[in-house]
Amino acid sequence: MSNPRGRPHSSSREVLTDAACELFLEQGYEATSVTEIARRAGVSRSSFFNYFDGKAAILWFVLDDQIDALVERLADPELTLEQALAAFADGAAPDSLALAIVDARNMGVEDELRTGQALRQLRIADAVAARLEREGEDPTRARIVAAGYAAALLGAVWRWSNLGAGRHDLARKVEAALRIAREVMA
Repeated sequence: MSNPRGRPHSSSREVLTDAACELFLEQGYEATSVTEIARRAGVSRSSFFNYFDGKAAILWFVLDDQIDALVERLADPELTLEQALAAFADGAAPDSLALAIVDARNMGVEDELRTGQALRQLRIADAVAARLEREGEDPTRARIVAAGYAAALLGAVWRWSNLGAGRHDLARKVEAALRIAREVMA
């Protein structure tokens, strides 16, 4: 029996992400419900929540995974701070966030991007500051340096996205941004 909605009954993150991005572009972020995303993907609303805790998570899940990995690397005493930060771009590929950054106005996600970016920048800064403090850095200096590195990493993601994520290497953008951060903080 065929699927009357024309989509396979797959509930992967990718299918849900594609459906959400299509809807965000068609009718805007605020006007799109989780129910509509699930319907477009050919899954139940409850299946949606097996993968995401809300529609905002669709934009952020790849970056959140990268930040989780960064936090783990920052806790690893075998890695230098520079090694942990440089590895931020490992395995990066164009994703829903890159699309949202480029098409923010058309998708109606400007506010979500500003809020989400600030929250993630703070999470990165917290992890970097904790690392620096464990290494004996003064807490105030650690916080300032960490904020600079966090801004550099997310600035690189935004630059990479705006230049065409599929045509550029995020690792090079991260490397350049970290170099600027080090120069500014020297």
